[in-house]
Amino acid sequence: METDRSHRVFTDEALQELSVSPRGRLLRRLEESDVDGLRDELAALEREHHGQRERYLDWVTTILDTAVQRHGRDGLRLLVGRTLAFFAAYPGVDPVRDEAPASMVDEVAEAVGRGDADSALAIFDHREAEWRSAVDVLRDWLSTLLSQVYANYGPDELEAFHRRRGEDALRGLMNDIDRPAGERLVNLVRLLQGHFTDLVISEDDEKFTIVQDPCGTCARQVIDGRFAAGLGLAVVADEHRVTWGGRPTTIYRTHVPIWHVEMACERLGVPWPVNLCPAGLDGGACTILLYKDPRDPSSAARVPSATSEPA
Repeated sequence: METDRSHRVFTDEALQELSVSPRGRLLRRLEESDVDGLRDELAALEREHHGQRERYLDWVTTILDTAVQRHGRDGLRLLVGRTLAFFAAYPGVDPVRDEAPASMVDEVAEAVGRGDADSALAIFDHREAEWRSAVDVLRDWLSTLLSQVYANYGPDELEAFHRRRGEDALRGLMNDIDRPAGERLVNLVRLLQGHFTDLVISEDDEKFTIVQDPCGTCARQVIDGRFAAGLGLAVVADEHRVTWGGRPTTIYRTHVPIWHVEMACERLGVPWPVNLCPAGLDGGACTILLYKDPRDPSSAARVPSATSEPA
């Protein structure tokens, strides 16, 4: 049956184009010898990487600041000690890098200008690996700190820490609410690809469905063995809001039901966006439902629960 396209924002071809990975877009620019387009693509990608790194640095800072506010010197000492143990055990290379990787734009463009596509791809792949390392160490550090908060203070306090950071994180999302639906989708896809997500997008009359496989944060953390690397990362299973009511949830992922369900509902009356995350240490696909009407009441029915199957 032909799909009713009366409420569609994108054609199937446009969604397929939007789903192309940054590396895939680079390959296309190489085939077309489009140096200016290539520069624009790489600069946009690096902005997303920088944005993700800055958000994680802010998140780590907020966790430490919240520990001082809520638990004083003892709370801060607890997390400082856990930080030392984390960096001693961390399996990454040069985990204490204190600056972002150098820009790849000029180097890749120069290689393309010489007609050396192999060198251009090699530079891109090397710099992307540096970015993954720089971003992942911060993701894993904040996950370690939150694991310690949960171990010492329990799920209520874990929620309090998430809420403190969520105030800043949701401010940007709420600013995006009034943008056109198509613009919101493009912004979200670029953000997701900026932290190394592979994705496919589809659309129906009410929403966009983004299937991440793998998700660039939670799933890669599992796939890359961070729960078996001696880092002490927690999987939370309490019957609590941080677990959608008792669904085993990796510590990093516990922010999702607080930011995107509890806090979003307090502001909008509905979840935003709807994240259908895998349960426990499942590193499989993760689905995001981005409703065209951010206040669509049908979105609330799609939120995972303790008894729901993974997406």
